[in-house]
Amino acid sequence: MTVLCQWCGLANPDGRELCRRCNSRLVVVSGTNGEFSEETLEEEEASLEREKQAFDEHLLERLSGGEESAKRLHALLARLDERVADLERGLALLDSGVQALVELLDRRKVIRETEVMAAWERAATTEMAREELLDRLRQRREAIVSRARAAGGSAASACARAVQSAELALLAGQPLRAAEVLAEALRRFPRNPELAELLGELAFERSDLGAAENSFRQVLRWNPDNVEARIYLGTILADTRREAEAIEHLQRAVALAPDNFLPHFSLGALHAAAGRGSDARVHLRAALEREEIPQAHFLLGMVELDAGHAGTAAAAFERAVALDGEFEDAIYYLGLAYLDRKWHRKALECFRRVQEMDPQRLQYQEAVRLVEGDSEGAPPLPPEAEVLVREASQASEAGEVERALAQLQRASRLAEHPTILASLALLAAAAGRPRQALAAAHRLLRLGGRGAPVLAAWTALLETMRAAKRFTVVERFGGRLFAEGPGPLERGIAAYELALTELERGGDQARALEFAHASLELIPRELRAYPLAALGRIHMGREEYSDAVDYLEQAVAISSAPAILTQLGLALLEAGDDERAREVLQRARHGAARDLKTDVLTHLARVGWLAVREARGRRKG
Repeated sequence: MTVLCQWCGLANPDGRELCRRCNSRLVVVSGTNGEFSEETLEEEEASLEREKQAFDEHLLERLSGGEESAKRLHALLARLDERVADLERGLALLDSGVQALVELLDRRKVIRETEVMAAWERAATTEMAREELLDRLRQRREAIVSRARAAGGSAASACARAVQSAELALLAGQPLRAAEVLAEALRRFPRNPELAELLGELAFERSDLGAAENSFRQVLRWNPDNVEARIYLGTILADTRREAEAIEHLQRAVALAPDNFLPHFSLGALHAAAGRGSDARVHLRAALEREEIPQAHFLLGMVELDAGHAGTAAAAFERAVALDGEFEDAIYYLGLAYLDRKWHRKALECFRRVQEMDPQRLQYQEAVRLVEGDSEGAPPLPPEAEVLVREASQASEAGEVERALAQLQRASRLAEHPTILASLALLAAAAGRPRQALAAAHRLLRLGGRGAPVLAAWTALLETMRAAKRFTVVERFGGRLFAEGPGPLERGIAAYELALTELERGGDQARALEFAHASLELIPRELRAYPLAALGRIHMGREEYSDAVDYLEQAVAISSAPAILTQLGLALLEAGDDERAREVLQRARHGAARDLKTDVLTHLARVGWLAVREARGRRKG
């Protein structure tokens, strides 16, 4: 029997309660001659009333249940808010307690606040890197084991055990052990590109570029279309100055993944570093079309700034800062772009902002000083002297130190300019010309003033006296500068020189340690590698080799100067780590010679470039 729906007329099979089309309740009407009796109608009405009442009760019950759930959720959120507030109070109390403990230990000379903060920062960085490596290993686990399964036998289970052992080694903070376990697994079960790629990433993270290169080349032999391996290999080749092959790999990565951000960004960064602005611009803009990353905007801004397009550069830097408000370099170079556009107020705001973020950066301090107008008292360079300074700079870059000194000497006869005298003093000191260095330094100090040139004069003076083993003179001048210096920059340099003087003459090592720590707290961030290296040397003299390695590793992370690398290699030898010592000493043989004098000279050149830029902006205004 079929039942017709009284609402839509659809024929429904017998036994259904609801219409298939409109979902209305079906009512079966029967009776003699198609007429409804009074009793039937009353029963139907009573049935409908009962159903309505049951529906109302069900709806009320559901609403009541929803209200109860909302109340429970509100109470739970309130308890959670209280718990978060308790945690915040607990963290604040813990932070206060740790700070009080650090200050107390610092006052009692048990441990220094700078050491605690540096160790804390290194531990946090190491933990983050370890977590990232663990994530990579866990993501690749299934692919690595599946690839080994294809070899048959017990390969899959052995490979799974190797991956698990590597994971445990990473959890224990032993990345080298993890790499050894995975390398052994790759030797036993070759043709596993996923495992080789993981090994390459582990080597790249610990800056073992040789091992990383071998691993990624192995990946590409097995899978030439691996985009990430080509990007890693291209980056390594670029870092090791094999640009042509690096470009080849990165271009192949772009061809394999034209819609990906990273191949375009990597190739754009390579072209930007090589000074090929037009090629860099094309790839960086292509990368930004695929994904907006602050670093890509920053690099594009640098390309535009170097090309003299200050407006376009400012727009790129502004976008980078909008995406990452703590991007120091982007804020600083945005200030430079504003200077080129003669917007001094905006430039000063940028420079003050980065100085607040990092007060110990000499670069930021000089930028603020120059734009605020402290440099207006410096006399302009005569045209003849400007030509000589430019020629001296070119000769110095070409390694022609004698010619550079001669040009600076001629320029100093034309003008008593702080930049000329500072450059002459530093270059003469670096070239082993003590009389020339001292004469230029004394002339500069008699001029007075402040900032980078005066810092350069004191550096040349104290470094020259210490190199000549005139320790009494260093103590007299350095001690006075440390006690009465005009600012932390000069006092930091004096403390560094006093620490090395005490060490080199075989004096009180505890006193040398005090001076070195004082220098570390005062010296600009750009030069912090030198007091760290001094601390390493002092701890080596005290036969505290683990502390020496700790400080020297921090110094190398800032400046890979051959002298610092050599000290680290010797400390590692004394500590019994022969393999790492050989690696570090090998790096020291190929590094460019650097010391405090050359680094201050580099900074002086940077400040001079900034001063020219600032003066040009004022003339445009």
